[in-house]
Amino acid sequence: MKNAAIEAAFGHRTVTHAGVSAFGAITGDYARLHLDHHYGKTTPSGGSIAHGLLSACWAVGALTRHAPQIMGVGQPGAAFAGFHLRLGRMVHVGDTLCVRSEPGPNRETNFEVLNQDAQVATSGSVRVLDTGAQLPPAPDAWNVEPQAPAPEGRILYAEDLLTHGPCGQSIGRTLTETDVVHFATETGETNPLYLNREFAERSRFAARIAPPMLVFCLGFSDFLNALLPLPLPSTGFAGHLGDSWCLYRGVEIGETIRARYKTLQCRTSKSRPEMAIVDFGLQIIDALDKVALEGKIHMMIPAHATEDASGGTN
Repeated sequence: MKNAAIEAAFGHRTVTHAGVSAFGAITGDYARLHLDHHYGKTTPSGGSIAHGLLSACWAVGALTRHAPQIMGVGQPGAAFAGFHLRLGRMVHVGDTLCVRSEPGPNRETNFEVLNQDAQVATSGSVRVLDTGAQLPPAPDAWNVEPQAPAPEGRILYAEDLLTHGPCGQSIGRTLTETDVVHFATETGETNPLYLNREFAERSRFAARIAPPMLVFCLGFSDFLNALLPLPLPSTGFAGHLGDSWCLYRGVEIGETIRARYKTLQCRTSKSRPEMAIVDFGLQIIDALDKVALEGKIHMMIPAHATEDASGGTN
């Protein structure tokens, strides 16, 4: 029996190993959980799972193709300027995803990504500026602080990341034609602002720019490459809960960008007191040391166990 919610949705796509691998290659997110099928079977997920940002990028692509007015497609003065994401459940290889959306306040559009069982895997919102509306002024770029090394032989729990968490700047990456075209076609976010030079020259940016979702994903991968080598607990479940970002200027093809990241705060999870939610800050910096995009990354990481006098745990 067909599910009415799924039939009324749009952008139906089945997650494949090839699709997950392609997304990892485009964005630089080579986390083992996504790409090592045998390793995935040993984790709480029970198998390989797709990147959380893959379902998010597919949702934006589906909106671009099936509801172009929402994303300002074909409007030279429009700009995809803000994004919010909440990851609700894992997406496994073999799942089929689809998208439904509804208008929100202040030119925002809320969306949900459903799986084949009509369960909400991902939800969030996109914010598009109309012609005449200005991008907000950029915040100051953070100073690059050296990352405090973890004490030798010590496991880092969520609270420890306030001192020893990822902090610094990536080596940088020049955005190429290949990056932009591959991302746009793989995700379906085929906005002429990214792909059509003549159209883009009439836009508010006066040139083709990289999709902001690509810019954020590249920065997220740089952050993840700094987080994953840390000696985090092997017990408990650590996961990606969601993200948000705001665009301050478009990144043109050929520009070199760098990611800056730092730990912002740590708070105990209300639903799982043995875990904590850690918020990390991310800035995408251009060649003039200005902020092009700023966002937050929310992760769930095991919290400290209570140690007794003998060094055990309670």
